[in-house]
Amino acid sequence: MRKLFALLFVLVSFAASAQTAQPDTLTKAKPPVKSTKPAKPFKVSIAGGYAAPANVPGNTNADLSKAGFVYSLEPQYELSRNLEVGVRLEQALIQRPEVLDNNISLATKAKSILSASLTANYVLNTSTGLKPYVGLGAGFYYAQSSQQSYQLSGTSSVVSYPLPATTAFGGLGRIGVKYGIVHVEANYNLISDTNITNAASRLTLTANNSYFSVKAGITIGGSR
Repeated sequence: MRKLFALLFVLVSFAASAQTAQPDTLTKAKPPVKSTKPAKPFKVSIAGGYAAPANVPGNTNADLSKAGFVYSLEPQYELSRNLEVGVRLEQALIQRPEVLDNNISLATKAKSILSASLTANYVLNTSTGLKPYVGLGAGFYYAQSSQQSYQLSGTSSVVSYPLPATTAFGGLGRIGVKYGIVHVEANYNLISDTNITNAASRLTLTANNSYFSVKAGITIGGSR
């Protein structure tokens, strides 16, 4: 009997100590901290759309420049839920304005502008699922050469203006919105002009390389 009471006393004591220890354990336990770094930081954005060249200031006859198709591939890395960086590879199939003496338009021989730019986007996360974003970028743009010639009025002289191939440093600004894997954005690409002056005529031919675009695309990978 004494052994039974002793056993019961031990069991009760153990149960009581377990009950008093449990709240301690619960109060000491810390809730998991949500990480601000995405679980899947790597992703690739693919997009295509409409691009149009910018006009040379003062040009009144820019009908020889033409808009066209633009497409891009952009690997990206999410540094946080709000900040992503990437490398945008893009080709804009446009015909840029080429204007002689800021007055006479000529049909360009350059049919596209290629670029490789480092980019950074700031993304606003909202409760609706829509994610507006703004971004900046900088990199190198390449335009083909364009061999032009023009006959001076009142003479039989034909003057050549061989615009060289251009590799120029430029920048871009963008604004857009994401929903799930889909995004839509508008871009402006600011690129320095290409110029050549003929010594005989003293006239300058200017090619304006800047352009803007509107694109839609999808994103593969990354966080949602």
